[in-house]
Amino acid sequence: MPEQGWTAYRSHLRLPIFFNIMMKANSPTGRVPVLRSALFEHALKGLFLGLWAYLVVLHPSWDAVGRVLLWIAGGTAAGLVLGMIQQCLRGFRPLRNLPGFLLITLLESSFFIYVGLLGGLGLGITIETNPPEGWEAWLYYFAGSGVVLGLLFAQVRRIRHNMTRQVTGGILGAALVVFVLWGGAELGYFQPDSTDPTAVLFMQLLGALLLVGLPFFYLLLFCGETEESEVEIGVLCAALGIGLFLLRFSSGLPEIGDKLIFLVPVLLYFLYTTRLLTRLTVFKHTMRGYGFLSLGRVRDSLVSFGRALTLDRRNELATRGLYQLHRKLDLNTLDPDTIRLLNFDFCVQLAEQTLLGDAVPSAEKRAESLRMLDLVESYSPQQRPRVDYLKAVANTHGKDFDLAAGYLVQLLNPESYPNSAIRDGVLYQAWDLSLRLHPELVRRIGEPHLALPGRRMEAIAAAERQLRKFPDDSSVKELRSFLYAGLNETEFESACLPSPAAPPAEFSYDHVEQIGLSLVDDPSPEKIDRGQMFLRIAARGLPQRGPWLYTRLVQAAEQRADPTGVRRYLNNIKEIGQAVGPANLAADQKALYLAGLGKLVDDAVNRGDYQSAVDDMRLQIEAGQEDVNQLRKLAELNAKNGDVLNALLITERALLYSKTDPDLLAKKDSYYYSVDIKRVADAKEKIRNWFDVNYCVTKARKVVDQNELDVDTLEYGLHLAALAREMEPTRQSAMVTQARLLLRKGDRDQAVQLLEDIREQPIGSGDEEDAWYLATRLLGDLYLNELNRPDLAITAYSAYSKYNKSGGETLFQLARAYEATGNTAAAIRNYEAVSIYQNHPRSYEASEAARRLKG
Repeated sequence: MPEQGWTAYRSHLRLPIFFNIMMKANSPTGRVPVLRSALFEHALKGLFLGLWAYLVVLHPSWDAVGRVLLWIAGGTAAGLVLGMIQQCLRGFRPLRNLPGFLLITLLESSFFIYVGLLGGLGLGITIETNPPEGWEAWLYYFAGSGVVLGLLFAQVRRIRHNMTRQVTGGILGAALVVFVLWGGAELGYFQPDSTDPTAVLFMQLLGALLLVGLPFFYLLLFCGETEESEVEIGVLCAALGIGLFLLRFSSGLPEIGDKLIFLVPVLLYFLYTTRLLTRLTVFKHTMRGYGFLSLGRVRDSLVSFGRALTLDRRNELATRGLYQLHRKLDLNTLDPDTIRLLNFDFCVQLAEQTLLGDAVPSAEKRAESLRMLDLVESYSPQQRPRVDYLKAVANTHGKDFDLAAGYLVQLLNPESYPNSAIRDGVLYQAWDLSLRLHPELVRRIGEPHLALPGRRMEAIAAAERQLRKFPDDSSVKELRSFLYAGLNETEFESACLPSPAAPPAEFSYDHVEQIGLSLVDDPSPEKIDRGQMFLRIAARGLPQRGPWLYTRLVQAAEQRADPTGVRRYLNNIKEIGQAVGPANLAADQKALYLAGLGKLVDDAVNRGDYQSAVDDMRLQIEAGQEDVNQLRKLAELNAKNGDVLNALLITERALLYSKTDPDLLAKKDSYYYSVDIKRVADAKEKIRNWFDVNYCVTKARKVVDQNELDVDTLEYGLHLAALAREMEPTRQSAMVTQARLLLRKGDRDQAVQLLEDIREQPIGSGDEEDAWYLATRLLGDLYLNELNRPDLAITAYSAYSKYNKSGGETLFQLARAYEATGNTAAAIRNYEAVSIYQNHPRSYEASEAARRLKG
């Protein structure tokens, strides 16, 4: 074959690894997309299956198959020899590692293996076999079917989901088994259930011949450029199952027992595809990588190791190979396309090993590391923070402090790399170098930059991240303690912005608490101030322990006779308790919260700030500290604050705990007398459930029933009646009581109006019924005795006479009204009716009036 044709053919046969690696991003599973060269390779695999099936089906004899096997062996051996020669020409030396040399030959000379094996098979079938008469065209049918099957392999490989591809491969293998066994039985080519010795021997021969070809098929899978896939293993296991079934290894078992032999290929398929397939693929790529590495073919080695690590990121053999490759790189000899294939993370790690090792690197090693870091900086800009740090280290080793300082200044400036996770990863190391490791850098960088706004808090966050990674590292703890020791409250507050309610997360509030506790009891005023500052900071980040921390600050302020500080920290207890929620506080913290509120109340009372005292005591009660004495005190505070209505309502609530408490009852009388009616009117919907209207009516009724009333008592009764009517404007018992009080006061017109309003309402029940009839009787008396309207008096008395409590007095007044209107007959009738009540005080007077009218 001419060189140009050979190269073109080989370019189609071999799947370019580099292009596959570049395309891996398109495949979520990391598998290489199927390209034209892969299609061709799969077609050749299918061709082998078709030709071998043709040989077994049309020439089922050891003689014919044996001769063909010799051709296959010869062709494969020739291909292997040519491949070995090719590898020797490339630079491999077989005697240095013969097994490795043979392996790399199989992997990197797959073209010769394919040509030799398939060529030997084709020549063997052509030369050593003659098809039966009429079957000459079947060679093409079998070969074409094999190619179609190979192309089907390629299509199944396009499935991206691993499990779906695995299941599809298994289904395809099972379908192949069913097709072959069913088709062979239907065509009468063999009888699986036959017990005829001749038929059994024939099936065993077919099974053996089929199994003989499987190693050659697996050789094609192993040495192919295209990675093995589940579908190819499924077909191989299907062929294995068919061969074992035809050999009738389990013929001694009854009925279904013959089918149990298929458990072997099923188990093999599952184990191979789940446990061995990926590992073997990674191993082959790794071996290719080492082979290319030994030849100095950097590009191909990078691609092979990269593909291996794409499939298995933790593979140690591939990782070591990639390390060796990067260590041997001569960056000056690499072209840009190859440089882009470099693993820049490995490059940085190699520079770290050189520059951060125990031994001080030589000038040559520093120069090589700097060249590699320049390369990373050019092609992987996101790695720039790591590069800056390592360059600072390299220049520090080289005593070039100006240049080292420049890299550190850039790295420590958060504006250089905003929101960079890589910068966060090396920020601690940069601060450690600037603050601890080298005195020159401490003088130039560490101390000045630590004083810049926000830098100390950034350094603390970096130290906290580092301590989480290495909790037992004493050097990290040392630097962390140094950073916290110089912290001030302004720096901390700045880190809380723009959300003061959200303190920094990467900050050890427990550590700050311990610092504060160690300083707050020190006799030195300066240390006490620092201790209080640290405790305030700790409380911001530990809200669940906030009441205790602020209580400790209250104690410190009390010891220093600082009432302003005491009040400030007590308010902090209140604020943090409200922020967390009293119900969410632990029992001891809640007790401190309540005690703090109690002190705030006392302080406000001493200062005469009753509104603050009321507010704080309300919080205390709402947090669960409610009893009769607390409510009594809150009522008194409201009264002192001029809020009689709330004092009244709270007293009502307190009476639920102690209904007969004389002090509370006296307060109730006082507050109902003092409460402003307008205030009640404005808030009546809110206070309706707590306002005691019955109390107001009852007390007002007691007032009006007194024989002797002074002005103050009368006003007290009118006030209560007005309160009752404000809450329930149409309540008849309140209206009639108010009317009676107005009559006692001498305000007859307003009283009459109220009584007439009652008369227009429907008759109620209970007290309301009594009130309606009382109003009716009072109206009758007023109409008859004062307003000179006997006609209206008749109407009122007539209505009242229906009341079950009416009697002789009603009839007597009704008779008087009739007499005043000139209705003598009606008057006589009612007078005589009164006389029926023999013991009634009016009986005699009524009798005399009746005789008088008759005469």
